[in-house]
Amino acid sequence: MLTESDRFKSFFREHLETIYRFARGFTGNADVARDVAQEAFIRLYERRSDFASREKARSFLYTTAKNSCLDYLKHRKVEQQYLMEQPSDEERAENLEEEFLHEVTYQETLRILRAAIEKLPPRGRAIILHSMNGKTNTEIAEEMQVSVNTIKTLKKSAYATLRELLTAR
Repeated sequence: MLTESDRFKSFFREHLETIYRFARGFTGNADVARDVAQEAFIRLYERRSDFASREKARSFLYTTAKNSCLDYLKHRKVEQQYLMEQPSDEERAENLEEEFLHEVTYQETLRILRAAIEKLPPRGRAIILHSMNGKTNTEIAEEMQVSVNTIKTLKKSAYATLRELLTAR
């Protein structure tokens, strides 16, 4: 008389190759198909008391394998979409190169601008620096205790001087 363990081993040997080929046909991947078949049998073994007949157990195996294959294929599709959205190493290198050149250009421009601002007369320099910090003419006038028209005149003069200094470079 066969034990439950012997019956399961026999069922396993009888259906393993079939479930494996079934999963391989779905996934196209031998390693994944082996894992799917093995997982299907593990799930069957865990629930072996739920099946009154070999046909129901066989049906459960195919359903479990099919669902695992579909999950795998969905996961692969998501992975492929993600990878397609990601820039290649070459594109990343180009982007880094562009960002590097942009940052170098920006920093060098600031250095040149600061050097030119330092050459302005003290009041013109102060007005330009306040403007660069987002202050309005009225705010600058209040802080420097001069009229708004004086700020406008000094700012206009400072910008003209900066244009001369920067175009002479």
